[in-house]
Amino acid sequence: MKDGDGEPAEGTRLESPVAVDRVSSQPALLEAVDHWLEALRHLGFKAPDAKDSTFKQVREALQHGVPRGAFDQLRAELGVSTEELADILGIPTRTLARRTERFKADESERLLRVGSVWAKALDVLEDRAAARRWMSQPKRALGGLTPLRSCDTEIGAREVESLLGRIEHGVFS
Repeated sequence: MKDGDGEPAEGTRLESPVAVDRVSSQPALLEAVDHWLEALRHLGFKAPDAKDSTFKQVREALQHGVPRGAFDQLRAELGVSTEELADILGIPTRTLARRTERFKADESERLLRVGSVWAKALDVLEDRAAARRWMSQPKRALGGLTPLRSCDTEIGAREVESLLGRIEHGVFS
């Protein structure tokens, strides 16, 4: 309920703009949570089942840290060197060498960012070799950068996902 000024009336319970349970979540958030969980699973993280998952659980998984093996798995799937993936993730190779168990939360988030784009590329292109080639070839739509290199920033990764969405829906630009 709102008062005459458009503000919530006193005593009215305010709902969070980001719901943390699947019952009240918006479809777009559910889709994003499911996508992040799939990317986490692809990176070797034991994520909860999608039907039982919440935004909060994804956050907690990242805060707990992605296992070190996720980096090696993603590097192998992308077919890039340790140095190249570490550079894209913004993790110095000396720091990477010290990560024997889990990554820190910020490092985990960057790993999930690249893993999420990789999962989307696999989904759209439906072939591992084609997705690997696509990720490593410069694209005019990305200012001549490769999709993988574009993932070194959040905005770059979102643009790559947007480009994959256009490919998925047959929109050529």
